[in-house]
Amino acid sequence: RRIPATALARVRRSAPFHVDTDAWFTTRAVDLDALITVVPDDGEMSVAELHGRVARWVMEHLNPGLPPFRIVIVPRVEGGRAAVFLTILHALADGVGFQSIVASLTDDEPETGSRAPAVTVDERIPTAPEWFVRAGVALVGDARESRRQRPAQADAQAALDAYKREHRRAKTPKFELSGATSASRSYDTVSLPLDRFRRIAKALDGTVNDVFLTVGSGAVRAFLLSIDALPPDPIVVNAARSYRRPEHGDLGNRIVSLHPHLATDLADPVERFHAIRASMAAEVERSRLQEPLMDQPAVPFGARKLRAQMAARVEGGGAVLPGNVSLSNVPGPDSPRYLAGYRMTASYPTPILGAGRFLNITLRRYVDHLDLGIMTDAAKVPEATTIRIHVEGALDELDELDAVTGGAI
Repeated sequence: RRIPATALARVRRSAPFHVDTDAWFTTRAVDLDALITVVPDDGEMSVAELHGRVARWVMEHLNPGLPPFRIVIVPRVEGGRAAVFLTILHALADGVGFQSIVASLTDDEPETGSRAPAVTVDERIPTAPEWFVRAGVALVGDARESRRQRPAQADAQAALDAYKREHRRAKTPKFELSGATSASRSYDTVSLPLDRFRRIAKALDGTVNDVFLTVGSGAVRAFLLSIDALPPDPIVVNAARSYRRPEHGDLGNRIVSLHPHLATDLADPVERFHAIRASMAAEVERSRLQEPLMDQPAVPFGARKLRAQMAARVEGGGAVLPGNVSLSNVPGPDSPRYLAGYRMTASYPTPILGAGRFLNITLRRYVDHLDLGIMTDAAKVPEATTIRIHVEGALDELDELDAVTGGAI
């Protein structure tokens, strides 16, 4: 009953010959049997088994002809809990948009309220000739807008180029775990108190995100040292910053990529913290200069060209974006959410691995905790639990520093 009242009730269709970008169309035809699966109730499932199933579920492709989501319900998980696995096509929503969808599916109090359907009629999908005509008109308008924006775009590009010359990005090192990403995954989770991150951030004069990146850096460094694979140059991370504004709405992807290094060549955690903070600050400023160039007017068959470029890079085993690993910090609710009267106890991300990367740690805030989802390429890191242990160790290391405790330990 909730799904028709959310942004999930839509389908994506491609423009003829990809003359223009794909488009979303609202639909009432949501086949729940095809989109929602209930795992047979054979007793309480262990968390380890749940994680193993998630590692397989994330690799299952969504049906391109159906609405862009899939839900798996596990009725009983050890500890008297249940689990809901929700996957959404990233083209529909980024991390901010995902949270708006979760909010639309859940309640802010135990009492379940009714929701009016957002879709009352199916949106008509144009025929190929009609789509060509409408796309042509839109593309002419985009070309006109492109000419109008040309001077401002040239100034923005010049500013960005000047910044790039002054602030050289760390190069993504090639080492033992580089190369094509396999199709096998391992997954684990950990929930950490937000107050610990805030305390460390305050003591070291940084942000919660600086602490998260340093924890991720410590975990990656410790793991690579344990397998004698730490490269001499610092590991580079793929991250993102949201530039969403109210006029953008909730859907779509309004993120700009950031690629700071993780200072994994530095043994001292405080030095590493400040090096990461400086690298991230440079990337944030770079992204602010890049932001005016993000939403470029479309050009005829531009979508087809971009598809071909990305496919060629992935098929060749290359990374679409720089970075050996991904570390993402996405928003989440600061108050409890409920589903059918049941309180959501945690909100763990199940992150994707970009081409050429072996690890993604995504953090999502939920009330007073930070819930981390850890996904690895199992061909390179067989057990994500290994990374989880290193994450906990890296946080403990920061928490026990004299600079944090004031020498009180």
